[in-house]
Amino acid sequence: MNSSPHRGDWLNSRFSSAFISEALPKRNGGKCVAITGDTKRQLRSRLVKAQGHLAAVVRMIDDEKYCIDVLTQLKAVQAALDKTAQLMLKQHLDTCVVEAVKADDSARVMDELWQLLRRGEASLEEEGEDTEVDSKNQAKSQSQAQSGCCH
Repeated sequence: MNSSPHRGDWLNSRFSSAFISEALPKRNGGKCVAITGDTKRQLRSRLVKAQGHLAAVVRMIDDEKYCIDVLTQLKAVQAALDKTAQLMLKQHLDTCVVEAVKADDSARVMDELWQLLRRGEASLEEEGEDTEVDSKNQAKSQSQAQSGCCH
């Protein structure tokens, strides 16, 4: 038998209040903290993997490895970070957002999520500003590729 109950089972269970307090998201300075227990271990594990991939990228650059190999490793870093963010967001939605809605505080958490999404949008807009520079770099890269040099 799995020692950890399924999400939501604690609501209808006859477990002690100690179990219930363990299952509820903790609060820190009035804010929900869902990074506890198994979620904390999963997040930490994913971040350690990303850190390892990133260290490999630094070594590859120091060793002047082939660009595509470095880019492949960077994709692994990004994938590890993306999976970590997905897990964190899911946990936040399942705990903190649900708690806020029950406490009639949904406007605040929706605004937080909106601001988070807008931050991602701003990053994309900033990348778009570099288009002219990117096209010049792309022409230079094509010239280098024809000469057989990628460094």
